[in-house]
Amino acid sequence: MSPTVDHYRIVPELTVPDYASDTLKGIVSATRKAIQANVDNLGAGTPARAPKFVKLLRDNKLIDDKNQSIATTNHNETVSALRDIEASMDANDEGVDSSTYGTYSVAGDTYDDIERAVNQLQGTINDAMKAPGPSVDPTGKQYWPESVEGPLRTACATAAATVEQRMRDAATDIQRHADHINNSAPDNPISSGYGGTTAPLTTPWSGHSYVPPADASTIDKIKGFAANELGVTEIGTNHVNRPYNIDDAWCASFATWVWKQSGIDVDWSNKNYVPSVWSDAAGKGLADSDMSSARPGDMVVFGGQHHIGVVVARNGNTITTIEGNSGDAVRQHTYNLASGNFTGVIHPPAKTPANV
Repeated sequence: MSPTVDHYRIVPELTVPDYASDTLKGIVSATRKAIQANVDNLGAGTPARAPKFVKLLRDNKLIDDKNQSIATTNHNETVSALRDIEASMDANDEGVDSSTYGTYSVAGDTYDDIERAVNQLQGTINDAMKAPGPSVDPTGKQYWPESVEGPLRTACATAAATVEQRMRDAATDIQRHADHINNSAPDNPISSGYGGTTAPLTTPWSGHSYVPPADASTIDKIKGFAANELGVTEIGTNHVNRPYNIDDAWCASFATWVWKQSGIDVDWSNKNYVPSVWSDAAGKGLADSDMSSARPGDMVVFGGQHHIGVVVARNGNTITTIEGNSGDAVRQHTYNLASGNFTGVIHPPAKTPANV
């Protein structure tokens, strides 16, 4: 590894005895360089750019398509291929922008998994040094026979493949995190983006809990729980001192909380993420893209699935909604169904037991 390259975190060294073959030494060295390059890309928040070391080993016929070691027959060609691979690892690592290290919050957890894979590989090498240990040729020179080095080459490929899979997982997690930021953070419905008007926040939240009357219907409960939250405002960024606080974009958390308080506890895959709620609702037969069917008690999903609220009234061709995280508060809005920007509505289930 070039000493001029800064690293996100240093991958533990991998050591083999002097009597190991040049091929095994080269594969172990290249394995560590590949893992270090993966770690640096992880720290820069770009795991998808990490090198695909296992593919390079396959392309150079050092392992097969099942990551099993292939006995080397041409020493010079193998050594040359390993030098090319190591050069590729160095070039990849030097191309990482170290100024961006640490930009992704879960990188540390992923690194811990990678470090375990490296330590396990070193443990496998150490075990081979103990038993059966080296063989000795007629001249007294120690060496590892193919019966030992073959499995060790496979162990290197397995460790590299484990790291590459963990990097793919990290790339997926980063994309999911980005999608959550981009897709669930609501726009402000006061703007013309959704085609609605808003009632001003004239008074702060009352601070009182809502207790529905004994004879209240489910729809009345939805309207009551939602209206009781009017005036709740953020303290800081995306934080509200209410049960639906998630310290993140909270419009979906608010809407699903209102339903749950009213006796509708749908098993959403992610109750805090608008696209997940809409997708799950579609799968359960609750989603309806025909806005003419909107009625009190429904959830309303806005265009682009960026925002969600609760319908509390229907008057002709207009609906009134109460929405969390609207202008950093719980606010009431009115929309014309013909001119509003909507994805659709989610109707409460016909039957509303504790779990639907």
